[in-house]
Amino acid sequence: MSVDKKNILQERSGSGATAAELVKLKGENERLRKSLDLVKREQIEYLQNVAHQLVAPLNAMKWHIENLTSGRLGVERAKKVLKSIYSQATITVHLAKNFALMSNLEADHSLKAMREPVEEVDLRTMLINLSNDFQPLGWEKGIKIIVHDESFKKKPKVYAIKPLISQVFSNIIENSTKYSEADSIINIRRVDHTQTDVVAIEVTNVGIGIQKDDMERIFERGFRSGRAQNKYPAGTGFGLYIAERIIAIHRGEITASMNAKSETVFKVTLWTDKLKGNKTK
Repeated sequence: MSVDKKNILQERSGSGATAAELVKLKGENERLRKSLDLVKREQIEYLQNVAHQLVAPLNAMKWHIENLTSGRLGVERAKKVLKSIYSQATITVHLAKNFALMSNLEADHSLKAMREPVEEVDLRTMLINLSNDFQPLGWEKGIKIIVHDESFKKKPKVYAIKPLISQVFSNIIENSTKYSEADSIINIRRVDHTQTDVVAIEVTNVGIGIQKDDMERIFERGFRSGRAQNKYPAGTGFGLYIAERIIAIHRGEITASMNAKSETVFKVTLWTDKLKGNKTK
């Protein structure tokens, strides 16, 4: 074969390779464009959801305050309205914290920007305070939130990032309150664990339950079961996802299950002193 023919074949081969690369790049560019469009749609839906979720309790508080200031309410009715305002304020603060955590998780799954020093946390006191915060939500349906004080006499303290762990239990208790049956009880207690250096907390309630097919997806970002959507059409599906991410940062464990009494059981397991010295990663 002559040198000229070899050069022609090499040029053709080179141009062929370039064409194939262009096709590949075009396909990759299209894939990235679709991914970007999806992200943009999710951002718009997320912002719309944030606005909707926050506006509802704020409007409720505004309406209640207008009733209070009108002077038409009696003392007993005014007390009920104040309790409702407190409930709506609790929801608003809870949602704002979740949205802040979710925004940070989108940028950094390790939540480095929101980490504070690890400190000794009294879970008993924390859970009692949270149950008091959410109890007004339960009153409307006759739901009682009970922290079994006697179960915390042994190993009640753990080392953790307090605001983050507080949000974990806040999300669980809020979920339990929303989806419990009327006139039921939400039980919060420390349970025994096979390991001596961990604390396990269970939150149980009787409500919509978790279907077997949903069990593996319960902590997925944005997941809401059909039963949850039917009971409360508006929702984000972020709460349990955020809880799972925070527990992972603490090297703990969070599980969801149904027990023999048909109760929904959320179990959180945390180390008592393994994280002492701010060693979360």
